[in-house]
Amino acid sequence: MGKVGQMVMVPGFWLIRCFDKRQCNVLMNKPRIVSVKKDEWFDLVTAEVTAAVRESVESNDGCSLMLTGGNTAKGLYDCWASAGILANFSIRYYFGDERCVPPGHPESNHGMTMQSLFGAGLPDQCQLFRMEGESSNVSEAARRYQKVLPDRIDVLLLSVGEDGHIASLFPNHPALFESSRKVLAIVGPKPPYERLTIASRVIVSAKTVFVFARGRRKGAVLAEALKDPADVSSLPVRLTVDGTWIMDHEAVSGFKAVMEGNAARL
Repeated sequence: MGKVGQMVMVPGFWLIRCFDKRQCNVLMNKPRIVSVKKDEWFDLVTAEVTAAVRESVESNDGCSLMLTGGNTAKGLYDCWASAGILANFSIRYYFGDERCVPPGHPESNHGMTMQSLFGAGLPDQCQLFRMEGESSNVSEAARRYQKVLPDRIDVLLLSVGEDGHIASLFPNHPALFESSRKVLAIVGPKPPYERLTIASRVIVSAKTVFVFARGRRKGAVLAEALKDPADVSSLPVRLTVDGTWIMDHEAVSGFKAVMEGNAARL
């Protein structure tokens, strides 16, 4: 285990903050929360994800890894590409959501991933399955993508929004309660409005789930999510309470402020 720096307590939760580049642990049940100093955040995420991928590969001769989008993901993928992280694993890559734009569009998660993580090309032993966001029939595109998904995703990466959304599952959206389909065509609350997204059932069935939170407001929304974990409608990130939440120091600050405020009102 990595050298442990400061142990931080918020009401009901212990966080162990790790100050080197190795994996650190936490003393709590659900969710598992890990934090690290800002300048070592990418190293910690890399260690966590790599360990999960390696375990899956060693157990199953391969890994299904579902990617997330956004600026945090792009920075992470840039780091992985430059260091050759994951390049030697047999991985089937999937996407958790996509904007309904052409793959070369600046808003395309697939386009961003190809420019960052796979700028030098997709490794020979890997496969990548993209969502066809540019399709003229997005409902049919959702059905096609559902057919290529495995029964369970081995490792699922998600970024949380300041409103608590994950993938393209937004607060109070009817898509949250879809029980039969795995992939949905939805109209979201912000542009690009038309999107494809995995359904809730894909998230809750995934073997390992990582949620990335950077910044005070995202840490605060994770703390809010712990108030009433069953209320998925108002904060979809509650679907991940059985997973691992990885926060930078600013997110931890926001998380602690909300938790301490909650305790003071009791």
